[in-house]
Amino acid sequence: MRIASILAVAALGIVLAGCANRTGDMTIAQWCAEDPGRADTDICKQHADTEEVRSSLGQRIAEVFGVANRAQATADEAMARNISCVTRTLNRVREGTCDPGYTLTGCTQTRYTTRAGGMAILRSVNDTECRFNSQVLEVQVRCCAMGPNPPPATMVRDTTPPEPQSPEPAATS
Repeated sequence: MRIASILAVAALGIVLAGCANRTGDMTIAQWCAEDPGRADTDICKQHADTEEVRSSLGQRIAEVFGVANRAQATADEAMARNISCVTRTLNRVREGTCDPGYTLTGCTQTRYTTRAGGMAILRSVNDTECRFNSQVLEVQVRCCAMGPNPPPATMVRDTTPPEPQSPEPAATS
């Protein structure tokens, strides 16, 4: 009985090894193309689906890299331009504006009180001004100009922040 079960296991192993090496040294694509009747087998159908997805993803990846390369080229071109930006701080106004020759790029209410009504609502923004629904205590307007010689700007906050004044560290022994 013991010898019969060992022979059965050995025979099963040989059959499984033969099935596992069914394609020999051929790829799945070669094995499927060798006999037109194999096109309906599950492995050939799965292989065809996989190849279709792979080629579709390859095309999409190429498109994405094309878009990314164009975006990088545009960003590099923009960085090569001379852009000068200033921040204007305006107090007790209803609208923030830029000087002639500058384009508005940002508008932020920086100071408010609840007694004065709290945060104001930004009603409109365009390239030259931003408008609030009521007067605001302080608004900072970011304006940018392109070119090597930007026009003069008025009411501009200092571009360099003040140095923090910290005491010298005490010597320890």
